[in-house]
Amino acid sequence: MIIITDKRKCSGCKACLNICSSGAIIFQDDNDGVWYPTVNKNKCVQCGLCEKVCPFLSEQHGVPKVNTTYKAKYFAGQLKEKQELPNVSSGGAFQALALSILNKGGVIYGATQENVDNVFHIRVTNFDDLKETRKSKYLQSDIGKCFVSAKKDLLDNKMVLFSGTGCQIAGLNCYLGRRYDNLYTCEVVCHGVPCKRVWMQYRKEKEKREGKRIVNLVFRDKSKGWSNNQYKITYEDGSKEYERSTVQLFHAGYLSGLFYRPSCGTCPFASSPRVADITLADFWKYKGTLNKEDIGVSLIGVNNEHGLKLLELSKPVLAIENTTAELAFNSCRHLNDHPVENKNRSKFLNKVYCDGYYPAAKVFIQSNDKHNFIRILTRFKSILWR
Repeated sequence: MIIITDKRKCSGCKACLNICSSGAIIFQDDNDGVWYPTVNKNKCVQCGLCEKVCPFLSEQHGVPKVNTTYKAKYFAGQLKEKQELPNVSSGGAFQALALSILNKGGVIYGATQENVDNVFHIRVTNFDDLKETRKSKYLQSDIGKCFVSAKKDLLDNKMVLFSGTGCQIAGLNCYLGRRYDNLYTCEVVCHGVPCKRVWMQYRKEKEKREGKRIVNLVFRDKSKGWSNNQYKITYEDGSKEYERSTVQLFHAGYLSGLFYRPSCGTCPFASSPRVADITLADFWKYKGTLNKEDIGVSLIGVNNEHGLKLLELSKPVLAIENTTAELAFNSCRHLNDHPVENKNRSKFLNKVYCDGYYPAAKVFIQSNDKHNFIRILTRFKSILWR
């Protein structure tokens, strides 16, 4: 029976929920809006599978058993159809990988965002539904029973591409228990997942200040360029607000590590060997020829021969350039390092719950970039005392 005594040892991947045939496990939110498993002892049959499937308890930590002599390769990637790039967060590598699977009659599993607050995984079999899984979502995606569904597709000999954060892919690998030749996994480099209660508090205060309800949110809007990505907020009256990510108050707190779920600060899945066949991130320090119009480039880490096979399948729609491991790690430190939890996390959360997000942000959110910090403070002057 799985019992969470240390919240740093549970990422909420829901592998235990998927493996439990008696329906004894449910997930419930704690005080911070972070979900954890709870076992109904009356339904539990004491099979022990929930403990065996947990990637934190697994000796392999969800890393698939593959050729350990393979040296990871790194690439820059960008969709060849440039008109699609505004619809993706960086260079569209995930869309290209997914299309290569769909074109062979396969199935995609990825995260979609419903309205503003809810992010969850869905099963995709066509391009129209695939569109819903594009772009970054800075809330944790609920896997639901997608591991069960993916296994059924694999046993039905369908090609499957499963996308998620490292901990979710680790959970899938542990749930399946073995390699499937028709399974490809793709992880997005994770900067941590925020506590949902903090997001809900921020949204509540934001709506109160604006005097209108938020009905849609794009976390990574590129209408002013990839390097100037911004939050795009749509209100119920149809009006829109754009906030640069560098000065957006919720995003600033998120990047500061003030409200990650506890497991993020000690994540065992944010290092080599990576848990997925392919790892994707933004290639911020790319200097090649693909990004002349500031429309985004993907950093692609290929972690095994299986991943290389999938990347080869995507070449008809994805422009690819080789790059070095040194440049890749210099561009994205989370390729081999977990997010850092802010030492003031507990104090920040207490102030959020007592006084509100904006007052807490005024005290605790800072920036190492002096220019950005000044811009944040300037923005505070115009919004804090409304």
